[in-house]
Order: sequence, then C-alpha cells, then structure tokens
Amino acid sequence: MLIEDSTNNYIPQITRLLCDRERDNSPLVLDLLSGLGVSNTQLLGYVFGIAVFHPDREISQRAMKLLERYASGQTHQKALRLRETSAYFYEEAEFLSRYKSEEIDLFHLLLASKMCLWHRYRPEPDSNAEVAFRSLDLRRLPCEHLPPSLTVLNFLTFLALPAHRRFDLESALPLLAQMLQLETIIVENIRIERFPVALFSLPRLKALILRKGNFRPRGPMLVPEGGPYGCASLERLVCEGYPIVGAERLGPFPRLREATLPRCSLTTLDFLSQSQYLEHLNVRYNHLESLPTFLADLTALRTLDASQNPLRSLMLDLTRLQQLEVLDVVIRRYV
Repeated sequence: MLIEDSTNNYIPQITRLLCDRERDNSPLVLDLLSGLGVSNTQLLGYVFGIAVFHPDREISQRAMKLLERYASGQTHQKALRLRETSAYFYEEAEFLSRYKSEEIDLFHLLLASKMCLWHRYRPEPDSNAEVAFRSLDLRRLPCEHLPPSLTVLNFLTFLALPAHRRFDLESALPLLAQMLQLETIIVENIRIERFPVALFSLPRLKALILRKGNFRPRGPMLVPEGGPYGCASLERLVCEGYPIVGAERLGPFPRLREATLPRCSLTTLDFLSQSQYLEHLNVRYNHLESLPTFLADLTALRTLDASQNPLRSLMLDLTRLQQLEVLDVVIRRYV
C-alpha cells in the first residue's frame, strides 16, 4: 500500500519499488502511475526510461502509452525514435549528449534505464552488468549545474563529471557528498579554483582523478585553509596540470598506492609522508628542489619519476627501496 507523503506525491515509494534488484517492479509501477497520474518531471523520467529501455515489448508499449497521454507530442516522438535506436548507443554518454528536455528529469530517466538493463541480465548478471549498473559517465553532458535528482543514483561507485569549462564543480560538491557508495570520481577539462577536499569525506572513495585536459587554468587550485585534508580510503590520486597552492594542507593518505601529480607546481611532498603502501609516484614537471628523505621509508615503491624538477641533490637511501623498478631523477648542477 502506498502512503501519500507530505509533498502530496509518491515519488520516494515508487523509487524504492523501481530500485528492487531482485524483482522487476516496472509493471507494478506502471499500474500505480496509470491510477495516480504522471504529474511531474521525475515520474515522466521513469515512464520515459521504461518506454525506451525495457526489454519486454509489452511493458515498453504500456509505458509508451502513458507517455503519450501525459507528455508532449515531441517527447513522445523522441521516445519512439530512441526506442528503435537505443541498442546502437554503446555508452550512456553518447545517449546523454543527444537527449535534452525540460519535461523529463534526466536522472530519473537514467535510474529507470539502469534498472531495465539490470533486469535484462537477471537472474545471473555477470560482472560486466554490475559495473555498468554502478557506473555513469557524464563527460559529454553539456550542463553547467547538476540537479539534486543526481542523488537518486546513490548506488553509483564510478562517476565521471561533465567535462567542459562551464561546469560548476563547486555547486556539485554537496550532492556528491551524499553519494556514499562512490569509489571513483573523474573531473577533467574544467576550471577548478579550490581543491575539492569535500570529496575526501566519502567513506569509500578509492580514486580521485583531476585532469586539466584541453583547459588552461587561469590560476592555481587552492587547498582551503585549515586541514589537514586527508582520506583514509584513497588508493589513487591523480592531478594532472592543475597548479596547487597549499599542498602542505593535504594528507594523510595512509592507503594510497598511486600518486600521479605532474605539472602541479609542487614544492613539497609532505602530504605523502604516511602513504606507506605507495607503489607509483609521478611528480614530473614540478618545483621540487629536493626529494624528502621519508621516501626511503616507502618500501613498496616500484616506480619513482621526479624528472624535470630543479633538484639540487638526492639524499635518499635507495638501498632500502628493494621493490623499485623504475627511477627517473635528474640532478641539476650549478657552477
């Protein structure tokens, strides 16, 4: 039995029905919406997603009739065309880059599409189905701000954010902080004025990847005052081409295995001092005049690339780095 909530709608309960991974509740959702009506962008998103992506033609057709009844003719025609071509979209980013409507909430549509595709592979979905279900690539989505409805996909473990210079990462951080299952976040080709330390609060975060791409930063990326800003779960930190100011306020990262930090204007690596499991360190093209002696304590190191730095000396006891396979360091000698 559905209980009407304080906002006079049934969206949370219908969402829970739709998100059942053990049972395909799409027919039940359509039954309920046939009686309740479809009066907002979120519910239209569910209907649109079922109409386009459900593998059962009869269920898809039922959703299409609901869409014809409650949506505009243009949206209905768009759904008809997409249903016939959805099999040709190899990734969601391609689909997202082509679909745009103020009548349909995109992230409720995506939830419906992911549930439809999940149930297509039941009762024994393979690992690829699991990865596809929990991943979302928005790099080709031409939006400046992510809506609150992003959090309806709170089961995601992999998220690549819109990759264009107008995307507002700062406004998205409060939403991302609510997505507690996230393990990998990719940010690229955007302006970042402040290091997104808020993401370090995510309890399962394993990889944070920041790449400037084709965007040329106007100024450095500032680590906020205070700190230190570390992450107990982080295993991979990539920051390519974003100059960092205040790096001494970062860390610790006790589980870090990879730190790829080229062209970040770094003058210190102290934030890595407690990264005892670090295996790969790339700090090319920075402003390091020396390498910290604590690197000799990181005995798991396999690769160390500190080339293209103004290094004046190397005071490391390399004999302790028994796992080291690649070392690229050039010492500048001044006369």
